[in-house]
Amino acid sequence: MTLKQKIITHAAGLAVATVVLFTVPVTICGLGATKWLKSDLETELQLARGVADLLFSEAVSQESFHTSSSQFNGEWLFGSYLMAGIGFSQIAMEYPEQRKEQAVLTKKCIEKLLTEEVRAFDLAVWGKDPIDDIGSDNSHVAYLGYFNLLLGMYRLTSDDHSYDELNDRITTAFISQLKSSRTGLLESYPDEIYPVDNCFMIGSIGLNQRVTGKDHHLTVERWIDNARDRYIDPKSKLLIQAVDPSDGSPADEPRGSGTALGIVAVYYADPQFAHELYQEIKATLARHWLGFGTVREYPVGCPGEGDIDSGPIIFGYGLSATGFTIAGAKRYNDKSFFRRLLATAHLSGAPISRNGKCEYVSGGPLGNAILFAMLTTPQEKNLNKGDK
Repeated sequence: MTLKQKIITHAAGLAVATVVLFTVPVTICGLGATKWLKSDLETELQLARGVADLLFSEAVSQESFHTSSSQFNGEWLFGSYLMAGIGFSQIAMEYPEQRKEQAVLTKKCIEKLLTEEVRAFDLAVWGKDPIDDIGSDNSHVAYLGYFNLLLGMYRLTSDDHSYDELNDRITTAFISQLKSSRTGLLESYPDEIYPVDNCFMIGSIGLNQRVTGKDHHLTVERWIDNARDRYIDPKSKLLIQAVDPSDGSPADEPRGSGTALGIVAVYYADPQFAHELYQEIKATLARHWLGFGTVREYPVGCPGEGDIDSGPIIFGYGLSATGFTIAGAKRYNDKSFFRRLLATAHLSGAPISRNGKCEYVSGGPLGNAILFAMLTTPQEKNLNKGDK
């Protein structure tokens, strides 16, 4: 073989290897994306069964998590049941024939969320129980903001009225507290304000309006206008992660994880605002490597090392930011980006399907519940199918 032939042969081999590297791994990891995008019920139910097994068939407690902080362990326990409940409710939204079955599972999550063990992380910081303290000046948004959204989802898709009064009480308390807020936001914990938590709070008010017919539009519009003016970073157009409770000034950089998670809930208050945030994530933070979709935690040029909420950050790309963005990609039927993000989730989560159930091996209770909530996000065209 001549030198020229050798060069051509090696070049051809390199080209083939490059094509394989850029296509085969992401294709394998992205298998199943079409079923998720086409709203394949069995695909969603397999993950629902896996999550139900993890949370209800096993003894899940604060000791199931190993963050080295009892506070964070409590938050993760809370988040596991919350995200699972959102996932079950979203299946009910999209598939009316599933309403009764999913309502049973959602109610189990609500009952778990109301236990003393799950409420303990909020009580430890505020010094008062979040449920007992409804109607006071304490907002408890880290617990009540998220919990109230789930109550609204349950109310939207279930014939059970057990929690209607609780949903109304929390909503009324939030509206009253917003009227006297100096920042237009409510505290997650004493002297701690996070706009992402407030996205769930305002989303829960929007959902309450939807299920009851009560007019909360002025409260919602004021909050959205205030968020646009004060809590969206002017350069990146992303949601500020934390603000100073004294004057509402930024106390942290804009973050991918907070913005992506906020979209999940703020959609129920203002779909246009949610879509704007999703578009900014794609424009500012989204990248792909070897075909795998990734999302930065911080915009380029913003300092930050992340925290427990961001999850691991590798070369600037955040595990939480990437995972939470799946919801937006699914809701807006962003097929190409969804496939890339799903491939990344499969690569890091290692899903296994057996006996009609699916579980992400490396996810644990919280990771599985989060991916369940993100992957079952209804597309806009299907969002109202499960309404009563």
